[in-house]
Amino acid sequence: MDGLNLKSSNLYLRIIAASLPVLLFAYDLSHSQTIPPPSDASGSFLKDNVRLGGEIGVYGELYGMKGQAARRPSSTARLFFRPSVTFFNSLSLNFDFLLSTEGSNARQDINQLGIHPAWGWGRAHAGDFSENFSPYTLSGILVRGGGISINPGNFRLSAVGGFTKRAVSGGAETGAYDRYLYGGKIGIGREEGSFFDLVFLRARDKASSLHQSTTPSSADSLSPTTPTPEPYEITPQENLLVGAIANFSLFDDHLTWRTEADGSLFTRDMGGRADTTIKLPDFVKSVYKPNLSSNVDLAVSSEMNLNLPSVGLRTAYRYIGPGYASLGVGTLLNDLQEFFFSPTVRFAGGSISLDWLRQNDNLAHQKLFTQVRNIYNGNLGFQVTQSWYSSFMGNYTTTANNSTNDTSKVDFTNLLLGTSQMLTFEQGFILQNIAAYFSYQHSGDDSPLRANTRSITRSFTLSGGVPLTPAFMVTPSVGVVSSSFSQRATLQIQSYSVSLQHRALENRLTTVFSLGTSFANDNNNSYRTALTSNYLLTSSDNVSVSVYMTNFRGGDSAKKFDETVASLNISHRF
Repeated sequence: MDGLNLKSSNLYLRIIAASLPVLLFAYDLSHSQTIPPPSDASGSFLKDNVRLGGEIGVYGELYGMKGQAARRPSSTARLFFRPSVTFFNSLSLNFDFLLSTEGSNARQDINQLGIHPAWGWGRAHAGDFSENFSPYTLSGILVRGGGISINPGNFRLSAVGGFTKRAVSGGAETGAYDRYLYGGKIGIGREEGSFFDLVFLRARDKASSLHQSTTPSSADSLSPTTPTPEPYEITPQENLLVGAIANFSLFDDHLTWRTEADGSLFTRDMGGRADTTIKLPDFVKSVYKPNLSSNVDLAVSSEMNLNLPSVGLRTAYRYIGPGYASLGVGTLLNDLQEFFFSPTVRFAGGSISLDWLRQNDNLAHQKLFTQVRNIYNGNLGFQVTQSWYSSFMGNYTTTANNSTNDTSKVDFTNLLLGTSQMLTFEQGFILQNIAAYFSYQHSGDDSPLRANTRSITRSFTLSGGVPLTPAFMVTPSVGVVSSSFSQRATLQIQSYSVSLQHRALENRLTTVFSLGTSFANDNNNSYRTALTSNYLLTSSDNVSVSVYMTNFRGGDSAKKFDETVASLNISHRF
């Protein structure tokens, strides 16, 4: 296979071979009669009250790139094992093991080991896990440590603690300190109904986990004797959050209202000079020492949903101050205020919905101008006949600021209109379905310095399904995109593709082969070939193979590359 590294291939094959005994052991364990026959009283007791389940598998990938820098490792292999043991239909022990050749090559360790007991009114974690308090406090990050969440009756309690990052030298994009986190949530109510929670979270980098120099810093925020990070190195950070979350569910869940308010004390550089001007309660000062790089700010959100048989309405508001930050969330935009309003009307065979979203920044009036974005959406879909479904959509977006300077002035608008039509035919007809999509887009900026950014784009796509036999389906597709730009030539891209799907062995083997190509009038052409095959050995055992190849040829002969990805996945459920 062109572009694939042979040494990497051998490594990949060795890992797959080493994993096969584990797969075979799990297969034998789930298929063998390890429990005595029912005539044995103790065996019958175990059989009736202990249940084994889960999944085990191995994934391998080979990657090759010619013509430009590779985007991923030349070979990857992963072994995953997720067994589950349930006792008396009330207590389950869930395990999560992931071993990968990637290791820490992605800056943070990818290997995982976790144990997750669960019972009727609670669950616990040990090892690697993710927990969710709210989108503004703890959500979407991996913790290596322990946690528990219980909800007996109307009492609610969650606690979590552990490490979220390991030390890695580098700049803002790649570097990190050792970071640990702990927090809790306590309240009353049920998750599926009404509840009220109080949230606490503390995250802190370990400053000694990366080498620091003692070179005096010229930054005003640092004292001359404070150790400072090496050039281009990130700074150690810490974070303290407190918040309250309330959820109300009324009239059999036809009306719900959720609101949240959180306060954040965030320090961008723990090595900065102390700041005594920040007013904090004494008990906070005893555990958190703010400095000149610290910020105190708020995040507030509120959302109400009305859900009736024929009518729906969603309204929402959120405010995230410019100094608000959470080290327990992967990504979080701040300096943002947002209003959202969305009614929906449902009728026989279809629905219509409208959305309005308004966003603005500069909440603390620290910037020279304020940017405002308005987004309007409309969608209409309905069943014209039993075999014809039609939909229409529209989007109008404006982004503007109140700057009086032509250099920073922004006055952008975008209009998008589209329609899709779907026809389905009865079995035995030469065609199974036809789908068509057309869109028109007009965008540009009225700022004098950006007048040449205006463009008009029209796109059309037509596809259909042709059943040659009950087991063989052909799906051809053709598309055209034409874009006109101010002071530039029109760009036109034609794309063609065909997908062949075949089912065999009583639908246990499914193979899909597809070819696609696109031609542009600027002589930038691309070709894509894909083959995927999935074989269900038994109701519990599955093998899938896929190969993808992309070939790009630019108008400039120097712009070309060939990329190949081949993968194998073997899994067994027990």
